[in-house]
Amino acid sequence: MARIPKETVDQIIHTADILEVVGDYVQLKRKGGQNYWACCPFHNEKSPSFSVNPAKGLYKCFGCGKAGGVIQFVMDIEGSSYPEALRALAKKYGVAVPEEEERTPEEQLAQNERDSQYIVSNWAKDYYHGLLLNSEEGMSIGYGYLRERGLNLTTIQTFELGYSLDQFEGLMKAATTAGYQLKYLENTGLVVKREDDQGRDTGRRYDRFRGRVMFPIHNVSGRVVGFGARTLKRDDKMAKYLNSPESDIYHKSDVLYGLFQARQTVRHEELCYLVEGYLDVLSLHQGGIKNVVASSGTSLTEGQIRLLKRYTDNVTVLYDGDAAGIKASLRGIDLLLEGGLNVRVVLFPDGDDPDSYIRKVGDQRFADYIESQSQDFIAFKTTLVAREASQDPVKKASAIREVLQSIAKVPDGLKRQVFLQQTAAAFGFEEQVIITEYNKLLKTGTPTKARPEEARDTRPAGPASAPAAPTRAFTPEEEAEMAMYGVSSGSEAEATAGLHPGSSLNADPNELPAPLDVLMQCEQAVLRLLVLYGPHEVQPEVSVAHYLLSQLDGTPLRTPLYARLWGECREQFLQGQLPDLRLLAHHEDAGIRSLLADFATERYDLSPNWRIKDIYVPTELNLIQLACDNAILRLNKCHVQRERQQCLAQLQDPRLDQNEQLNALLRYNELTKLDGQLAQMLGTVVARNA
Repeated sequence: MARIPKETVDQIIHTADILEVVGDYVQLKRKGGQNYWACCPFHNEKSPSFSVNPAKGLYKCFGCGKAGGVIQFVMDIEGSSYPEALRALAKKYGVAVPEEEERTPEEQLAQNERDSQYIVSNWAKDYYHGLLLNSEEGMSIGYGYLRERGLNLTTIQTFELGYSLDQFEGLMKAATTAGYQLKYLENTGLVVKREDDQGRDTGRRYDRFRGRVMFPIHNVSGRVVGFGARTLKRDDKMAKYLNSPESDIYHKSDVLYGLFQARQTVRHEELCYLVEGYLDVLSLHQGGIKNVVASSGTSLTEGQIRLLKRYTDNVTVLYDGDAAGIKASLRGIDLLLEGGLNVRVVLFPDGDDPDSYIRKVGDQRFADYIESQSQDFIAFKTTLVAREASQDPVKKASAIREVLQSIAKVPDGLKRQVFLQQTAAAFGFEEQVIITEYNKLLKTGTPTKARPEEARDTRPAGPASAPAAPTRAFTPEEEAEMAMYGVSSGSEAEATAGLHPGSSLNADPNELPAPLDVLMQCEQAVLRLLVLYGPHEVQPEVSVAHYLLSQLDGTPLRTPLYARLWGECREQFLQGQLPDLRLLAHHEDAGIRSLLADFATERYDLSPNWRIKDIYVPTELNLIQLACDNAILRLNKCHVQRERQQCLAQLQDPRLDQNEQLNALLRYNELTKLDGQLAQMLGTVVARNA
């Protein structure tokens, strides 16, 4: 692949809107000043700790520590390489990128396993789609079936539906003829190898999907990762639906069918409808309900719930009228509750599912029905189990406990209190009786899965307790990246960065950090001003970068990571360039990227109400001269105090001769006097020395 010129990279970085890019994946809400917040897309959480600063082009999660610029976000969220992320952003914002060098299909497929599987899957999608619309078999059987189910051409093209020929080697022959390697067809599950009774490879291969309508499964960025397929034959021995197997690019527990097409509407409507099957999604989308996704016939997983929570906190589950199916689905709803989502339920008449019902009553009546029939899940479950219990006391007690188990999944204490009140009213009990039973249930152990990311407050009422602080562990990818830059995890990495063992540059704010070295704090202050405000003027025609670099000659920072970044900024300044935070945020050094994100993001913003009430609160930039002067003075004072301590240690060394001791004493007195002068300039009290 041709290397992208630096000028083009810089243009992509400055053109890409991090708020828009991140907003494609999570539901951002402005809070306070200039920062936007959401629940982190990289780890499971219920309270937003993921912050985006559009002015600085940076994001940071105060929970898991993920941080960086817009390119790093695309790399993290998509699992893509640096060039892939650049090209994706360039395509999104219309930035021209030099053409890639000519490559043969084999060279393109050989880039790496994941890319090759994406390429093969995308080709297969186009192949199946073409057969549906252009082949005689596809038009008469596949297209005819879809039209019979009420789907129009627009819907078929929007979801890129297709058809697989009723042949054992149709796709395999077409793919190999087009230059695609057989091993990638096998790795994606498009082709299956035939084995004998002992499990040995016979050398024979055949298509997995034959004579079926094909439903391509897209990830959230629109890439095809797998397929669902429905047979049109009436054969009880053949599975009606067949899905792609797990692969490097397809993990069914982390994918929701239709989310790529629905995500913008879900975010806009702040609501997602959850159905079971492919056709449910297609029919509702065609009927104007575009914020709909499907679990594709599988039980809901925590990965799918985390995916939903990126876009909305509100989910309405559309149930078939089948009572047995409803009971089987209740556990999935409990997972939704445990994930912090607000869950409502719509139950269709017996014998109907969303697809059949919308075709029966029409788009408008269907929309009216789900609006009028939507009810809170706890109320729905209470009614369901209470009806089954009828007048049987034993069944009634069991039904109450079943509802209480669901209430225990709700992380919000206030919501739990309301649900407990509703449950008491529904079953005709005093509220305190229900609360007592609820507390007994908690003591005996509710079958919930403990989450390492945060502690669950299980009290029925009262103020919510603070979540337990997570212990930050390095992922294998981070370990590899640190090794690339010569840094190891644990105390050695902390020592390299100038930290005391146990502290971290990305420490969780809920933890009490180990005390940082004073020198390191002073160095942080100077370096932070340089990279955040370098181009701003501290005096007329004197930039912050010029002021700091001239006042502090050379490289005055001793922490290796800080000294490296300071040196790079100094070299750029000598070449006539001022520090550019948006470009520095995409530095090749992972430690520098993380450090810059720490500098540029703050957990708390000033309330906008202060501005409304005309209460003036000066910002750091308003007082940049004072901030720079204080940072320089503190760093110099720290250097003086450290040298003074060294002199004191020398004076106590019996190996020094009389002249050396006299010189050390004179230097000690000079430094003491200088320390006092710096303290006066800073307006601090000079501490008495022992």
